Amino acid sequence: MAVLGCIADDFTGAGDAASFLVKGGMSVRFYNGIPAMQDTPGSEDGTQAIVIALKSRTQKTGAAVEDSRNAARFLLNQGAQQIYYKYCSTFDSTPQGNIGPVSDALMELTGAPYTVLCPALPVNGRTVEAGSLLVNGIPLHKSSMKDHPLTPMWDCRIDRLMEPQSRYPCFVGDRPEDGAAPAGPCYFIPDHRNDGDGEKIVRKYGHLSFLTGGSGLLKPLARMWSEKIPGHGRIPESSVSGPALLLAGSCSQATLKQIAWYQRLQKPCCRLDPGALLEGRQTLDEVWHFVEAHACGPDAPLVFSSDTPERVKEMQKFGAEKVADLLEHAIAELAVRAVGAGFTRIISAGGETSGAVTKGLGYPAGTQKRQFRTGRLLRTCTVHDFSVRTGNCKQYPSGKAGRMRNLNKDFHMNQTFDEKLRDALWAAHSLFERGKTSGSSANMSFFHDGRIYISASGSCFGTMGEEDFTPVYMDGSAAGLRKPSKEWPLHLELYRKSPHIGAVIHTHSTYSVFWSCVPCETELDCIPAHTPYLKMKLGTVGLIPYEKPGSEALFSALRERISLSDGYLLKNHGPVVPGKTIMDAFYSLEELEESARIAWELYRAGLA
Repeated sequence: MAVLGCIADDFTGAGDAASFLVKGGMSVRFYNGIPAMQDTPGSEDGTQAIVIALKSRTQKTGAAVEDSRNAARFLLNQGAQQIYYKYCSTFDSTPQGNIGPVSDALMELTGAPYTVLCPALPVNGRTVEAGSLLVNGIPLHKSSMKDHPLTPMWDCRIDRLMEPQSRYPCFVGDRPEDGAAPAGPCYFIPDHRNDGDGEKIVRKYGHLSFLTGGSGLLKPLARMWSEKIPGHGRIPESSVSGPALLLAGSCSQATLKQIAWYQRLQKPCCRLDPGALLEGRQTLDEVWHFVEAHACGPDAPLVFSSDTPERVKEMQKFGAEKVADLLEHAIAELAVRAVGAGFTRIISAGGETSGAVTKGLGYPAGTQKRQFRTGRLLRTCTVHDFSVRTGNCKQYPSGKAGRMRNLNKDFHMNQTFDEKLRDALWAAHSLFERGKTSGSSANMSFFHDGRIYISASGSCFGTMGEEDFTPVYMDGSAAGLRKPSKEWPLHLELYRKSPHIGAVIHTHSTYSVFWSCVPCETELDCIPAHTPYLKMKLGTVGLIPYEKPGSEALFSALRERISLSDGYLLKNHGPVVPGKTIMDAFYSLEELEESARIAWELYRAGLA
């Protein structure tokens, strides 16, 4: 039987909450909306906490309060001894915001004498100090959230933000131990600057029947409950292959930067224009044709409705709710079409977007088989039995404090072995066919499941197949039947450099070798920035002094300079380029070779 019930004000917030509860040791059931009583499983399923995703962050206040009350009644009926109201860690600071009215209603319903307002999430840079909400040390109303198109942040003082919303008083700091606080419902705003503060808050206020805050309290709260109840939360494994579709609807600065990054790399992107959709200048069929055209490419197509605050305000002339409903319906319909066409991964950014997608796919509140369970990654919900077990659906919050979530990175970093191998073979064949390598002069590798898969000694990029990759453990011991490339220690050093490196490519490409023979001004960044693209894609390229290929002296020379640059040019030898994925390393290698060609041609012409 569930002992803790969490009500989240949007879908991605609910995903946050569920993930932190599981990390704290609880078994979690997740609902997208309030389920009907007849659709809930019995207590024997081992659920210890239930999370319900609502749309109360942007609903009209009356509807938000009513839905939250109904959710709380459902949770109490399921046996919940404590209700947690989870809202965004940037707080809804408009005077007409719903945090105050919903908190008031739930405090009254649960009979709590008082509670806390604790929107902090220290792991993402959101902290509360002396009653003020900070984003990486910057007051909320001076951060990028000040320009949010729906909930612009006008103050960082939580008590001031609550004053026009709530009927009850707020006090900065902890509740006095001597009982000096006023009788009757009220709120306290404790400092929450780090995880240690979160543990203290739970020890002091964890007995209350009602708590409010962001995700920062949920892990220590789950630990508290886990010590009282039997069993332990388990995160189900989930990994699927196949085509993916990226969907973005958030208008936060973080999401806009993600989209701009994806466009800058010339990935397949299509913008949903609400004005054009309403006037018939853009149709859903046209957008779907775009998705179909890129379904089999190396990069997932991205469809987005995200836009700048100015454009959002302009589009609201058509009616804010009308535009929101139009875009949610369009994105949900695209997800449904994608599943029908064989897509097995839907990756969505933004709370309303994710909620629309999951409901469109047939996973609203309902029966046990339609519930959500937390996935392997923090802030990720995995839908099991999705579309007759065809895959999974991931969702992301719209903007994480100073931290960008790269949609393309998720697509590639969660690839299966077969997908990584497919990309490696494609890159190898492409490099060979275009004369970027010849014979058996190059080597590449990718990381998977704790091992490096590197091209075997003597293998040729032009004829490379699955059998040409041999595994090597991180301690350097071979795990396959074939002998790995003699330069495998170069790869190993790069994988040890950073956990974010997932692939390495080394070639003897012509212009890179030419340029490696030219004296340079600085060996820490040896290729001149005649164009900006190498810096944008890879960063600095360090020159490694010449040593015999495959020798310990060469490996030692790289080891000495490995932390000083992002990519490497082995003198009289060729480039070594790491990347998060094979395709990331491939694109960086292409930029390095092109930059070396430009530098060489200008050098020969006497212009540089």
